[in-house]
Amino acid sequence: MKTVRSKTYCILLCFMVIVANISCSKDDPLDTVENAEAKSMANEILQLVNAHRKSIGKQALSFNTLANALAHEHTLYMIGQRDISHDDFDERADRLFDEENASQVGENVAYGQPSAQVVMNAWLNSPGHRRNIEGDFTHIGIAVIQDESGTYYFTQLFLKKRSSSPEA
Repeated sequence: MKTVRSKTYCILLCFMVIVANISCSKDDPLDTVENAEAKSMANEILQLVNAHRKSIGKQALSFNTLANALAHEHTLYMIGQRDISHDDFDERADRLFDEENASQVGENVAYGQPSAQVVMNAWLNSPGHRRNIEGDFTHIGIAVIQDESGTYYFTQLFLKKRSSSPEA
């Protein structure tokens, strides 16, 4: 009887350790103070983009989960390269065309600006970036990530979803 009880306790203990490791090992890395600041900055950028679009009579952009994930991946890539770029933009665009039924896609990148307002001013003062912000898009993904030295890197992905109604 002791052997059965010992095996049962051992199995139960192993199960509890596995469950604890699974639930604890997937901690959201965005829960740190630094990343909370970056998430707040991304939300502020969305508000600034939409305020600017409203001021020129354009519709507000809605958040898009896939565009946000792709922007996040690209921002990490830029940090790894220690340079901003539009490397592999075609692959990001293709995923948005295929998976989100996008009809057009645009991208803005930046780094080094200390706040949402400063990066927005930089983008609005650049004709190409301004064209994306003011473009005929319906959705956006935004990533803001700090590198190990505290420098912010930014990616915005814009997309226009095709209308779901059939065209005549």
